[in-house]
Amino acid sequence: MLAKRLIHGLSVSSEAEESMISRLKQMCGFEYTNKLHRMFTDMSLSDDLNSSFGDFLKEKPSLGVSFSVQILQSGAWPLGQAAGSPFTIPEAVLRSISSFELFYNTRFSGRKLTWLHHLCTGELKANYLKRPYAFTVTLYQMGVLLVFNHADSSSLRELQEATELSDKEIKRTLQSLVDVKLLVVEDLANGEKSYSLNRQFANKRTKLKITAAVQRETQQEVAQTHTAIDEDRKLYLQAAIVRIMKSRKVLKHNLLIQEVISLAQSRFSPNISTIKKSIESLIEKQYLERREDSKDEYNYLA
Repeated sequence: MLAKRLIHGLSVSSEAEESMISRLKQMCGFEYTNKLHRMFTDMSLSDDLNSSFGDFLKEKPSLGVSFSVQILQSGAWPLGQAAGSPFTIPEAVLRSISSFELFYNTRFSGRKLTWLHHLCTGELKANYLKRPYAFTVTLYQMGVLLVFNHADSSSLRELQEATELSDKEIKRTLQSLVDVKLLVVEDLANGEKSYSLNRQFANKRTKLKITAAVQRETQQEVAQTHTAIDEDRKLYLQAAIVRIMKSRKVLKHNLLIQEVISLAQSRFSPNISTIKKSIESLIEKQYLERREDSKDEYNYLA
């Protein structure tokens, strides 16, 4: 998914991504690629905003950590909060968040920031092992690991109380840390589990990325995905209709339906009722009009 590639910096080439979007725009029209363009704009604006935030911090006491933010428009990115969980932000990060909110609210009054903790990542340095390591972790993993700054071991209940993560998320997060052998789990006599740092941890690399345990999509997430696909298909059909009518200028209803189906069938099988709704939507947007002398024909409006 493009959104996750941009957020986590996984794109091999941003130029290649933008080139593909430009080609889609030429083929399908501006409406089809509008959100994709806005996503790239957000990434560029976020870079500028982080630079300004750095200047803002020069006049303030040091935060003690490196901190950067991506500001994403809610209407442009397919990022719901369904995957999120209640969470207590670690003290090491809280000060940075408060400073950024102060900076942002000073520049943009009336805007509201919603932090997507389940998409945040950070780097932790481990100094308790034979050699120093740097771990790239999710914010949830960071919250769990930082608890061990103050305790040699903690039970599942204690870790959940410290982080306020949901039952599902705390178990998923702990499992990911056990899988890479950063934590060791022990079954206690009372039926609880106890977690402690693996002080024998060793790896050839000193910089490691700790991935989260694989999580199956919830029904809500599946429904959101299907809704997003339906919306994308509607935009594709509208773009296809505009392309056909721009070329033909005048076309009968049944012929337009056939040409749209022919154009779209390599991607998906469009529903005729959806095509009809797309035509009506384009008439409302004044891309098309019904001919006065023939209600079964459409004119293209330049």
